[in-house]
Amino acid sequence: MNPPSPQASLAPKPRCFVIMPIGDQTFPGGTVSAEDLRTRYTDLIREAIQRVRPNWEIVRADESPIPGGITTDIFERLMNSDWVAADITYPNLNVFYELGIRHACRPGTILLRDKNGPQPPFDIAVLRHIEYENTATGLKQLAQQLDRQITSQEQRPQEPDNELLRLAKLTGYHFQKYGAERDAEKARAIGALAKVFTDPNLAGLLQRIAAGEDVDSSEFLKAIMQSPDSMVGVLEVASAMGKKLPWDT
Repeated sequence: MNPPSPQASLAPKPRCFVIMPIGDQTFPGGTVSAEDLRTRYTDLIREAIQRVRPNWEIVRADESPIPGGITTDIFERLMNSDWVAADITYPNLNVFYELGIRHACRPGTILLRDKNGPQPPFDIAVLRHIEYENTATGLKQLAQQLDRQITSQEQRPQEPDNELLRLAKLTGYHFQKYGAERDAEKARAIGALAKVFTDPNLAGLLQRIAAGEDVDSSEFLKAIMQSPDSMVGVLEVASAMGKKLPWDT
């Protein structure tokens, strides 16, 4: 086996965020302690994921090393993690809320449920999920099922994996794209700058304005008329410098 390349070793690990109840849970028919849930996470869920994807970074909300509010960190992980594994065994409102946020953000979500747990609500029960048993044999079977589902989704990484995203794709629904809007603004500004600084006359005039020199408006307009496509760039650069153009009063 060839050793991993330096590029591969420097590549960021795929991130997997596990959402599940963390504190003591009471539900119709029984209770489960926080200690039992942590053991289920470390010895079953995380262990099964690590067996099939040992290079993944796997984190539960209560083990995040990132400073700041836990809610902000959870939102960041729901939005940006490559994968989310959600244990929907218990009727925990936080888990259902976080699952809904993830489903609206991106594909790459795996649902898990203890087959011996309480019956989930209808809207959750109909979602495709992996059933597991919290036993040694169950661990082996869970790892096998995870491997099959992850491999299937890795082959179609952009394919919607829940009904919300499928409907959005079908109807052409446009989600808010805050980062894309900022990137578009940066691209426009860079394009404007490029137009200005490829014109030596305009670049020279702007340099004089930046230095505080008086530039005659007719000289400036003549330069722009020779390169009308640069007009937007001129305005962008002047605005960025906080300078008035010759015709500003």
